Amino acid sequence: FPTVAQAEDELKIKLGAHAFFDYENVEVGSATPVDGTNLRLFRVDVGGSYGDYKFKSNFDLQGDEVQIKDLFIEFGGDTKLRFGNFKVMNGLEQPSSLYATTFAEANSVTKVNGLGRKLGVAVFHSLDNVQLSGGIFSTDVNDTSDKDEWSITGRVTTELHPGDKANQLHLGVSARYRENADMALYGYSHKPFAKSAPTTVKTPKLTDSDTFIGLETAFVRDGFSLQSEYGLAQAECDLSVCSTDPSFTSYYVDASYIWGGKRVLKKGMFSRTKIDRPASEGGKGAFQLAVRYDVADLNDGPIIGGRQESWVIGGTWYRDKYIRVMGNYSHSELEDSPSYGNSSADAFVIRLQAELY
Repeated sequence: FPTVAQAEDELKIKLGAHAFFDYENVEVGSATPVDGTNLRLFRVDVGGSYGDYKFKSNFDLQGDEVQIKDLFIEFGGDTKLRFGNFKVMNGLEQPSSLYATTFAEANSVTKVNGLGRKLGVAVFHSLDNVQLSGGIFSTDVNDTSDKDEWSITGRVTTELHPGDKANQLHLGVSARYRENADMALYGYSHKPFAKSAPTTVKTPKLTDSDTFIGLETAFVRDGFSLQSEYGLAQAECDLSVCSTDPSFTSYYVDASYIWGGKRVLKKGMFSRTKIDRPASEGGKGAFQLAVRYDVADLNDGPIIGGRQESWVIGGTWYRDKYIRVMGNYSHSELEDSPSYGNSSADAFVIRLQAELY
């Protein structure tokens, strides 16, 4: 898609579109609740800049529905101010580019704690190799109910180069406090690693406020990368549900290697993978192998939401930075699942991801 520009430092507009086509097969226990293809995502982007101002918007088209994703304005230099609907500053994988993820579906830290986009205002500050950010948010812009919900988030990251400039070590910590004054209670849940899979571990709705603490780290050298996050949710439990305040943990660690390319880690986030010799330019593209260990533990005291322990194996071929084919297989062991008891789940996903810019 074209870039439309009037003159330097004046209005510049960039258009784009993205589509994810998935095949999913999911088995839980002795049942196969999912086996088929779907259009996982079709997204249209409109973004650009005007002087020091930057704007970004993208929309998912799902049948007759249109869902707003990013819709914000940002301005500033080393210190930036952002208004609108955008990703909250928690975790490493969640605020990074959707097109830079190693696996087809998000990790348990993101899913269990409901990390995503919200409507709010945030400040971002760069100080040498340290990135600081914080914001105040309400609900997602697509939520048209009258929820009286608010949250405050913050994140600090740094990048180090131990031993060699080529070694990138990322360290970060983030926190969130959220509250719903309407007494609408929050719960926690997770599913196997396919979008259409049924929920396998889940708590009852038990709190109108909670605190999230997240730790994150990553290491990148050439084609090799390691990545890990840990999340702790401390719920202020409603007395009608439990007498003590439970806490729930989620964490993962993964490793990957790319032949013919490199993951790009910059300013506390991953962006599009660099491809040395794209097939669109006569090369062979790049190939990535990855493995992830992921745990969501929703058992604590009288609350039995279940525990899911998963291994995910993935392979990806990158034609270039805009087109890739992904294959993921995951095996999950379930313990105390409210719906499936002590059993297992297997998910297989093939994704064709195409983008136009």
